[in-house]
Amino acid sequence: MPYERLTEEIFRQEGDNFRSICVTLEPDGALMLDAQDMGPLVQEVWGDSDYEFWCRIPPEAAARLAFALLRKLYANRAHAVDELRALCAAEGVPHENGSYA
Repeated sequence: MPYERLTEEIFRQEGDNFRSICVTLEPDGALMLDAQDMGPLVQEVWGDSDYEFWCRIPPEAAARLAFALLRKLYANRAHAVDELRALCAAEGVPHENGSYA
């Protein structure tokens, strides 16, 4: 299932030791978190003006990552289902709601 490429900067530190962190959903379904550092320390350590590093989750592992994140973020939260529903709705993530008694 092809996706639209989505990228958003989720952290930015200005100043001598600059850092930017972005999250990306690639068209093939892979997920990536990447960072860029710039500044005197980077020049000293790496001998270059910037240093980039990342963690890429292949599409076939995205569901396992989602499971791990849901477990971590919603553990011990009485309103976990309501919070996840609200997050999905706010972010336009397709989801199903259900209940029975």
